[in-house]
Amino acid sequence: MKQNVKVIFDRRNKAEKTGKGTIEILIYLSREERKWESLGTADKDSWEVVAQSKSIQAKVKHYEQIIKAMETLGEEMTLENFNNHIYQDQNSAKSDKKVLFNGHDQHQNFVEWCRERLEQENLAKNSVKDINVALNFVESSGLLKTFADLTVANVVAFDNWLRLPKNKSDYTIHGYHKKVGKYCRLLWRLEMISSNPYDHVKFPKGSNKERNPLTEDELIRMRNLKYKGHLDRARDLFIFMAYTGLAFADMEIFDFDTMTEQREDYTYIDGDRVKTGSNYFTPILPPAMEVLKKYDYKLPVRSNQKINDYLHIIESDLHLNKPVTCHIGRHSFATMMLSYGFTLEEVKKMLGHKDIKTTQIYAKLSSSVVEKSVKKKLKKLK
Repeated sequence: MKQNVKVIFDRRNKAEKTGKGTIEILIYLSREERKWESLGTADKDSWEVVAQSKSIQAKVKHYEQIIKAMETLGEEMTLENFNNHIYQDQNSAKSDKKVLFNGHDQHQNFVEWCRERLEQENLAKNSVKDINVALNFVESSGLLKTFADLTVANVVAFDNWLRLPKNKSDYTIHGYHKKVGKYCRLLWRLEMISSNPYDHVKFPKGSNKERNPLTEDELIRMRNLKYKGHLDRARDLFIFMAYTGLAFADMEIFDFDTMTEQREDYTYIDGDRVKTGSNYFTPILPPAMEVLKKYDYKLPVRSNQKINDYLHIIESDLHLNKPVTCHIGRHSFATMMLSYGFTLEEVKKMLGHKDIKTTQIYAKLSSSVVEKSVKKKLKKLK
């Protein structure tokens, strides 16, 4: 793989005569388009130390990001286009002179503005948490510090920065861009910046990892495991979610005395989702009711992460070839309800989804569900 930006020493072979050679950055755009930027002089024994300094390495990384942005945007690899990006960045960096657009200071801190706006939005706790995660990444990258930094090249550089650890999926990264792009779009609509950079670039959306719910047989095997202490409580909480459909955040605030009502054979939970505020109405199935009785109707809820850690141990004990997390409990409930013949609309109400498309994602029909439906509905087929 060709290195587009690198530090070179003594290109003109003067070190032997004078004792010092020139340190330069070579910017290679194409066979015909290349540029050398002088960084000063050093002797042959010390130039590598100079080349590895933070300031020079930061400049090399910055130039690499510009070239990557040019490639992503499909720009011609010319010195003119490269220098235009440099000029644009230099103008953005001049903080000693106030730059205004429609009376708005373009050196305002972008993340601070987003957080102030976030406080006014009255969003659900989990939504606020997700947005803050994206804003933390923006802050850590150092690429979108001010309104003036909201350029296409910098947004592309931010995308490249997000991909550096190589452990984030396209779906996850697209989610971060969606949250950051929301505030860029708002700034543009309020005429506080000259353009929305996200209008000029698209990133791969990817797809969420398909979740594998537990089958009813696997749930029964889990219920029959003998545990004590933390593992016992983690298993019980998972069973409660798998037999009510509650998400972890909704289980955290569940109160038996104020959120349930008895109707004939079943007790039902009537509540509002923490995440979306939408209403849900779901039965407490017998295994979940047994959990409630065991803890005198007050669930011993711990953090989501801690429970998931213990669930991975249980997953190993059951020899399951699929991950088990709190959210898999909710997914398992949806699939199980479909397998017993409940409609998507009914499951949608139990889960508290606003859009039935979400229910379809949570509850993809398995082959066993199709088989049962065929047996039930095609009995009279001739």
